[in-house]
Amino acid sequence: MPRDAASRDDGGIASRRAVLRWSLRLFRREWRQQVLILILVTVAVSATILGAAIVTSSPPPRNADFGTANHLVQLGGHDPRLAAELAAVTRQFGRVDVIENRTLTTGTAGGTQLRSQNPRGPFGGPLLALVSGRYPTVASEVALTGTLEQSYGVAIGGTWRAAGHAYHVVGTVENPSSLTESFALVAPGALTEPETVTVLFDATPAQLTAFTAPKGTRGAFASGLESIPPAAGFNPEFIVLAAATFGMLFIGFVAVAGFTVVGQRRTRALGMLGALGASDRRIRLVLVADGAALGGIAMVLGAAIGLAAWWVYAPGMQASVGHVIDPAAIPWWLVGVAMALALCTCTFAASRPARAIARLPIVAALSGRPPEPTGARRSAIVGLGVLGAGVALVAAAGSVAGRGGPRTSDGHFTGERRYRC
Repeated sequence: MPRDAASRDDGGIASRRAVLRWSLRLFRREWRQQVLILILVTVAVSATILGAAIVTSSPPPRNADFGTANHLVQLGGHDPRLAAELAAVTRQFGRVDVIENRTLTTGTAGGTQLRSQNPRGPFGGPLLALVSGRYPTVASEVALTGTLEQSYGVAIGGTWRAAGHAYHVVGTVENPSSLTESFALVAPGALTEPETVTVLFDATPAQLTAFTAPKGTRGAFASGLESIPPAAGFNPEFIVLAAATFGMLFIGFVAVAGFTVVGQRRTRALGMLGALGASDRRIRLVLVADGAALGGIAMVLGAAIGLAAWWVYAPGMQASVGHVIDPAAIPWWLVGVAMALALCTCTFAASRPARAIARLPIVAALSGRPPEPTGARRSAIVGLGVLGAGVALVAAAGSVAGRGGPRTSDGHFTGERRYRC
């Protein structure tokens, strides 16, 4: 089929459309021969999306204790200078969100916190969520977490007694950042004797440096100050992307073999197309369009299966990770990259056998004989050199390990070395 492309008009857009329509008809007729490639690419895309969603949603958010603020300070509730400290923080940083806590002895292993927090505070919104009922508004009302309601056998409308008080249960609450946390929420200002006071606020480094606390309270403020920790380690999204790339690479090798078989089955049909005057470019387009169609189908199916599996699994995953998971909060850029990898893998896998088929003479293609294999001209010197270097390094490592020096009875080195002349 090889011919001088410069001396032959390929027919322009009309011929390209005709070849694409013919390629799609062949694909619909022979799709069963490509099911294995379709399944492999679909599974790779769906596994990449599901894995990326799991690894990015498993760790708790870095601001789990900060809400929407970037700093917090823990103050002692019994400090006589507490009011002065709160006034100084408010004066320096503007808006603050105050959360008061007192530990209750309930007989459970984790204990329970009696908490006073404004549900509409400027920073503590992500730390409090209403499951059912309503928030308490007066000192005699309380909202409990689900674990507390089960432990005490109370529900909304019942009475809960703790710390010498009887509270009317008006709602069920939770901390979305820590679903295992057990606490009882009272109205803002209803906790008269807190043990700890958490103050959430936004601050720049310059504001923190310029802060002047009341006399005798600077040390307490500095010791309890915390900021959002920086991200540590590798981004898990890039680890998943690297694994997906290697997986697609191996799938591409399998796809090349599959498209080679498909190309050999179509040798006579492609030879007839060449005999009718089609250029090499148009002949290659037949298989490349086949690969692009297969990649597009696998891309869509893989994305649909991966996203559906994640949205089904996400609610049950919350119990194991201990915080609320937003199914829509996934790395969408990685979803797009996985879909693009599927399309590119199938397209490039089909292009290699397409070039081999296009180089066949028309007579050989019409006869249906497969192309004669060509011998690979690769030197074994490089491989032998690498093998020799590996053996030498292993031998050197063994000799160094053997000269580690004398050991004591418990197996530790004595620090001495003995050399043989």
